[in-house]
Amino acid sequence: MNSLVVQRARFGDLLQSLPLIRALSVAGGSVTLLVSEDMMEAARLVHPAGDVFGFPGKGHLLDLASGSPMKAAGTIARFLENVRTVSFDRLFQLNHDGTGALLGKLLPAGEKRGFFSLHDRIIPGEEKGKKLSGWPAYLVASARGVRAVNRIHLSDVWIGFGFSGSTRERENCPRAPAPGSGPVGLVLSGRSVYRELVLEDVARLVDRIQRLTGRPVVLLGRPDEREKARVLTRLISGPVVNRVGETSLGQLWAEVASLSLLISPDTATLHLSASLNVPSIGLFFSNAQPHETGAYLPGCLAVTPDLDCHPCAGEGSGCTQMECRSLMEPDYLALLAERFLTGSALPEAPAGLRVWRSRKEAGFLSYRPTHAGAATREDVLGVLFRRFFLRVLDPEVLLPSLEEECRPFFGRGWPSSLPADHLVQGASLSSRQWGDHPLDPLEKRRILEEIPLLWPLFLLTEEVEGGQGKREIQRQAFALLSEETIAARSLLLDRGKSPARRKKERERAYSAKETRTGREAGYGV
Repeated sequence: MNSLVVQRARFGDLLQSLPLIRALSVAGGSVTLLVSEDMMEAARLVHPAGDVFGFPGKGHLLDLASGSPMKAAGTIARFLENVRTVSFDRLFQLNHDGTGALLGKLLPAGEKRGFFSLHDRIIPGEEKGKKLSGWPAYLVASARGVRAVNRIHLSDVWIGFGFSGSTRERENCPRAPAPGSGPVGLVLSGRSVYRELVLEDVARLVDRIQRLTGRPVVLLGRPDEREKARVLTRLISGPVVNRVGETSLGQLWAEVASLSLLISPDTATLHLSASLNVPSIGLFFSNAQPHETGAYLPGCLAVTPDLDCHPCAGEGSGCTQMECRSLMEPDYLALLAERFLTGSALPEAPAGLRVWRSRKEAGFLSYRPTHAGAATREDVLGVLFRRFFLRVLDPEVLLPSLEEECRPFFGRGWPSSLPADHLVQGASLSSRQWGDHPLDPLEKRRILEEIPLLWPLFLLTEEVEGGQGKREIQRQAFALLSEETIAARSLLLDRGKSPARRKKERERAYSAKETRTGREAGYGV
């Protein structure tokens, strides 16, 4: 079985495609990778055992077209001719863009999965009104309207293009090893100023790590951060290895592989460490969150700000204070790193921060809080919606128990900003309406106006999929959402009750709620 994986996005996305590539390789046959030309070196490092094709980048094609449109057309024609010399059984197109969709249509393969149409635009040769469905639809919906409550990792979404949750291939995820004796790596920033650590805090963090662990610290970063790194080294009291802007991609690969621990606000470097089986502590602020783009490796840690505005829109948020950066307390981060390296009990986070640990369950990666605490609105919706979406996207997946997912929040109270009754009512109404027929537009508008909590669910099932999903599965998922909302509230409000008593109370409350919801909606119940 020969597979072609098309991934033309940036470095971090290429690395997050690696779990799919590995799963396809384990399933048997060869895997060929198609990337943008500027990602060829990275692709060969990521996928050394397989073939790699490079597609001309947008800038290259524009340069050619400015001189002669025929040159650009000829370059594409030669590329297609080279790729077509290989026979592919399956094609996985991972990018939601016009070029990728056209490539998917032009390249031959017996079976095609992924993006071959666009959510909000028509491409040449595409049927008008054709909608996305399944995992591609979820990827679009999660990027556009589910960010704050999305709890499905991007790598798992791409694995979903090829495998269901019931197959062994989904379990093909390396285990995090015990940290070695190598140095600690520290990345200065992410790809924007909104993911940049404060320089004085970095200096203090390096000093504390050296003092607590006795290990050298290696600074990593981009070429445009060299001057910042030089200033930083003057602020640090002890010796430090400055590799900022001094490593080629291959050298960066070797540098990260030698580390015992990586600390980084840059998700691409976190994905690199995960691909090399190196433990990490991810620092997530601005518009980044570990549930979507944390290290795809069990046992890693992630630190996030405990702010209502996180995750934000990043550069588009208009935030000038960037308070989330100042919450990354250097003394605490150094202590967290020391405890992680020694395998000791992790320290509780100070006010304003939360710490998460990655784990693999039911074939999917998830990040859970390291310490018990009160659940936020996003925590509860994240658990409930994740279960809803997985039931819709992969009915065969065996979910962990709701009690297990709510365990970090047992007995800590229900978020006051989350009206459980509205969520139960809306989910119940939706389950009644969504039988074998599409939801009436007026009824949908009414439900969303009265219960806007349901917007992320409707965004997928109605706006992106266009009501073309499997209605019976969606109906069942809404019914279970209503029931599990009641159950989750019971778990969060009272941990002391026995499981049997909680079950009886959930059944009694659910029955009463069903009756009341039906009467309010005007149905004969």
